[in-house]
Amino acid sequence: MDSAQAATERDRLAALAALDVLDSHSERIFDSITALAADRYNVPIAAVSLVTDDRQWFKSRIGLGIPETSRAIAFCNYTIQSDNVMVVQDATLDPRFSENPLVTGEPGIRFYAGAPLVLASGDRIGSLCVIDSKPRTNFSNRDKQALALMAQQVVDQLEIRRLRRSQQVSYLIGETTSDAFVCTDADSRIIHWNRAAERMFGWTASAALGQTLDIIIPDRHRNAHDAGMARVLSGAPTRLVGKTVEMPATHRSGVEIPVELSLGMWSADSADTPAGFAAIIRDVSARKALEADRDATQERLAEQVAAIAASNDGIAVTDPEGRYIFMNRSHAEMFGFANPEAAIGLNWATLYNEEELETLQREALPVLSRLGKWRGLAVGKQVGGASVYQEVSLSLQANGGIVCVTRDIGARQEAEREMTRLREQLMAAQRQEAVGQLASGIAHDFNNLIAAISGSAALIQAGGDADAKRQAERIQSAAGTAASLVAKMLSLGTRNPERQELDLGQTLANVAELVRASLPQRHRLILRLPDNPVRAVADSTELMQVVLNLVINARDALDRESEGKIAISLLADAEAAAIGPLRLGRVPAGPWALIRVEDNGSGISGELLAHIFEPFYSSKGSAGNGLGLAVVAGIVASTDGGVAVSSMPDGGTRFDILWPLMPPKRPAGAVPQRTPAREGLLAGRAVLVVDDNPAVVEVITELLEQAGAEVGPCLDGDDALAAIKEDPDAWFLMVTDFDMPGLDGAQLAARARELKPDLPILLCTALPEAHRSIAARVQAFDAIIGKPVSIESLLDGAEAAIQNRTRKA
Repeated sequence: MDSAQAATERDRLAALAALDVLDSHSERIFDSITALAADRYNVPIAAVSLVTDDRQWFKSRIGLGIPETSRAIAFCNYTIQSDNVMVVQDATLDPRFSENPLVTGEPGIRFYAGAPLVLASGDRIGSLCVIDSKPRTNFSNRDKQALALMAQQVVDQLEIRRLRRSQQVSYLIGETTSDAFVCTDADSRIIHWNRAAERMFGWTASAALGQTLDIIIPDRHRNAHDAGMARVLSGAPTRLVGKTVEMPATHRSGVEIPVELSLGMWSADSADTPAGFAAIIRDVSARKALEADRDATQERLAEQVAAIAASNDGIAVTDPEGRYIFMNRSHAEMFGFANPEAAIGLNWATLYNEEELETLQREALPVLSRLGKWRGLAVGKQVGGASVYQEVSLSLQANGGIVCVTRDIGARQEAEREMTRLREQLMAAQRQEAVGQLASGIAHDFNNLIAAISGSAALIQAGGDADAKRQAERIQSAAGTAASLVAKMLSLGTRNPERQELDLGQTLANVAELVRASLPQRHRLILRLPDNPVRAVADSTELMQVVLNLVINARDALDRESEGKIAISLLADAEAAAIGPLRLGRVPAGPWALIRVEDNGSGISGELLAHIFEPFYSSKGSAGNGLGLAVVAGIVASTDGGVAVSSMPDGGTRFDILWPLMPPKRPAGAVPQRTPAREGLLAGRAVLVVDDNPAVVEVITELLEQAGAEVGPCLDGDDALAAIKEDPDAWFLMVTDFDMPGLDGAQLAARARELKPDLPILLCTALPEAHRSIAARVQAFDAIIGKPVSIESLLDGAEAAIQNRTRKA
């Protein structure tokens, strides 16, 4: 059998199997046809024979006692090889059958006539045959035609039987499937509507049958549907038949649902135009939701993978054997790989030296195995051999692999060491400032006492006898020694600024890190820095002291039980910023930046605002020492900057630091180191002396009177202002202290200038260096001398003040 014959045989057997008739029970319709054939041809045997691959089986038989025979001896095997009726008049004379056991034995076949059973597909599956035990020579063409017609009746019944079974199967499928099965005629009227269609679209079969398909087509698609149907009915090809497409459909409630539609079409027997359509419709809402969820999941997964890949932390995954199967770029770069792919397949143990590997295996892996996670510190090894100081977090996967998240903490450890150094340096500076403030207060009072002692001794020395002069000289010597000791005591709190170029923003960031750890959980600190560095020539420790003191004050002003906020801001374009009223200093003459510290705490009352920069003045009770803002005042004053303060009780506080970007020039006003020709300088001149210490006023008065001056002594600034106001032109010079109750020296000088602009003013203070920068900034004093005083220092200072005031005028 060649390949073509083999293919034909396969098709024949498949067609026979599709009838599902083999080995079935007898059926009356087929038995009637065999009985009719036996009677029509007056033969004892008639049968409907179906030929399989190895046998012939009789669907219906008369006169035969056996239900089947081998195909090898079947006469019908020859019949199916032709389209015509096969007639054997005498089998004993036919060489094909003369030795056939059906001829030589039972049933003793001598005559055989068989018409092939040919299906509509052209496949020949068997025959209708009549058999006699006697030979015949009179089987005419008419007999053949009649037998062929009866064979066609058998075929028709087989086709009807198959169609009926197909219809039953189709009905069962249509009624049990979850897909809607809908059929329409050529006019789109519904002629079949299964239960799934009822569930899917909300229309019962009785309500849907007879209606057009428009009941499930959305309004916006009906024109296109009608146009497409018209094209198909006109004979044009359709793009939907035989394909599966997605489209929207409408539920009876009006809700649209996404469906998947497979469309079939059948034609009438006598025409090429369609007679109807069948559609299998599947609701894909759940699938669409799953697809949308899948897409969203994939998108989230892609975002997560992208985030992992872009993470600054190193992230890697190993298989159960410890080989890397994933590594992000940060992890690869941390260990010196050119790219993550270079590490894939390597065992994680290769990234650690033997000692560190032994530690991890002893300490980390048992915990990881027991708890499923471990976190700690490790020291890895780069490809080049350099050490990598890590903070490592390990998680054990279900399959035995490990997820490793690691962070290079080398820079952080270095930053922590630097932060510790800065903290210690700052604490030392604060202690030094505290000592300085304490020493300054003591020195002020000591110098006033020494001034009284030294001045009195000078007066005794000038007018006493020889013995009194010797005693006065010893007093003067002791007073000078005491003044030197006081100066040394002041040096305990003196710190020479180490000014260098720095980024103000970095210093503020360091302060923020120092303070954050001490904030309660409900409080937060916000740092606002400009995009670009703000460069300044300054002492970083002094700047940190200023900001740290302000931030700590802000922290202490917050309610620990409420939400609190502290903001540190740096404004490079400071001149455009709105600032509060200046409480200290002035707006710098050159370029400056604004450092702002603000909080939403309890605020400061107007009464307290007047005293916040005074040493040892505190509103915190035993919790404060009153030095913090005094330190701020001293440092800002030394930089030639200013401080503005805005505050309201329960409304928060804002400190604005006007910080110069260049260091201040040393102020003028110091007495020149020379002895001028000053005879008669003050003779007959009226000099106003202002000091809150009566002994100092008395000494300075007597010294000036020795120089020929007429002195007006005053113990407070208000008395001095009253004297100037009474007769401004009467006064030639004013000598004043700085630290006095009520009006201080600067305030007194400013008020006196308003009354007499050309009045020379000499500052005589126990702390000349501390007040020199303030004096220069407010430009209230024409010269400065220190206590204790002598006639020489008084006259030198007076001359310098007069000359400086003359130049300014």
